[in-house]
Amino acid sequence: MIFRRASFLLCVLAAAPCHASTSPAPPSVGKRLTEETMSQNLRGMEYAVRGSVVIAADRINHDLTDPDSETKHPYDHIIYTNIGNPQGVGQNPLTWPRQVLSLCDLPDECGVDHPKASEMFPADAVERAREIKKALGGSTGAYTHSQGPLAFRKDITAFIEKRDGGVKADPQNIFMTNGASSAIGMVLTALIADSSCGVMIPVPQYPIYSASIDLLGGQKVGYYLDESKNWDMNLKEMERSLDEAKAKGIKVNSFVLINPGNPTGQVLSKESVKEIVKFCAKHNLVLLADEVYQENLYDDNAQFESCKKAAAETGLLDVSSYFIRLLLFDYLRQCNLLAF
Repeated sequence: MIFRRASFLLCVLAAAPCHASTSPAPPSVGKRLTEETMSQNLRGMEYAVRGSVVIAADRINHDLTDPDSETKHPYDHIIYTNIGNPQGVGQNPLTWPRQVLSLCDLPDECGVDHPKASEMFPADAVERAREIKKALGGSTGAYTHSQGPLAFRKDITAFIEKRDGGVKADPQNIFMTNGASSAIGMVLTALIADSSCGVMIPVPQYPIYSASIDLLGGQKVGYYLDESKNWDMNLKEMERSLDEAKAKGIKVNSFVLINPGNPTGQVLSKESVKEIVKFCAKHNLVLLADEVYQENLYDDNAQFESCKKAAAETGLLDVSSYFIRLLLFDYLRQCNLLAF
């Protein structure tokens, strides 16, 4: 029998009885998995947004909500702002994506083909749900292509081309993932071949990068953003950081750009983005362009410029000549729900 789920197969194998043996049982050697025997990379990894501050907040929240707690505090609730979680602090969900999701998950006779569907849902939501169900083969519960359904990748391609003023994109080069963190982990896993590999990351930065690099056994190569210039990039600082890492024997192979910044929120100018693209081409660095928050601009005078467009305008999009790779994390997200 072939089991569909590896976890179930593992449980069956683990529970299978051993053949009878006349040999005495081996002496107990203690627990197999301990802090000393576990992966030391995992043990030493720190993920600040879910670290000691949040643990303390959870403890205080327990004090506040447990009627039997004897510990008192001069406030009555905790607001968790350690992660970008707008709906967790009261923001209303986007209506249209929820409507589309509902129609996609419902059986056709209860959703898109229901006689009163047009009365319960907007026409464009019904139309989009039909498109999605067709792209998925009729069910949201089925496995799809490993890169993501082609129809969705074509939609992403159209978005990128429109955003970048007609710069061509190829759906065969699009890989859909379960959120940006998953994509980051996959890419860093490919980049960090051994403990000598280094990744340039901004300081400050969202800690998924530093935590993942530690987990994979790579080297963090921090470059400082210029706080006096609204957290802008500083080319001299980038060169300093790279030279210092090379002097230590670190083989730097990639560069992380977060634009708009997280947690700093700055939006880089077109000139700054072009300088970064040139810097990566000059030093043969893979460019990880984390552009998740490109729609979140809070400065009326700011304008988002993508790395792909900057590379095209500087003549550096020909990766075979300039050894530059563009990895674009573009999402419309609701944290726990994919918004189609």
